[in-house]
Amino acid sequence: MIGGDVAQQQRPELIDVGPTHVLTAMQMRRVIDPEAGPALEMELRDDVVNPHGSLHGGLMGALIECGAAGCAVGAGGSENIVASDMLIRFLSVVKVGPARAVSRVIRTGRRSIVVQCDVIDAGDNRKLVASATLSYARLDT
Repeated sequence: MIGGDVAQQQRPELIDVGPTHVLTAMQMRRVIDPEAGPALEMELRDDVVNPHGSLHGGLMGALIECGAAGCAVGAGGSENIVASDMLIRFLSVVKVGPARAVSRVIRTGRRSIVVQCDVIDAGDNRKLVASATLSYARLDT
């Protein structure tokens, strides 16, 4: 493939936390976004869309939290964190897919980590469909 999206050029790694776990059933996969680096994405499928054909808002929230948590773990150097706050702004719908959550750390403190996570429609010219801010409490301190 010449040009195009780097995430589509690699073999994606599906999230698998056990055969009966809801996160496994969501079929999220780890990808490398060409502009933002490590990201999570999810295809539009009949079992994850709302009546309007877009990714269900609650499932988008789960995608956001999982993507942001990975970013926070990397920044904090520990998996011993817990989400303490999440604000999601739903801006548009995912029309083409996949929905991709790209995150960046806004602040790393002694007791908390704040992450910005945007969801883009990777198949629709990287259209921004949601933006969220999440806080994580560090349990190691």
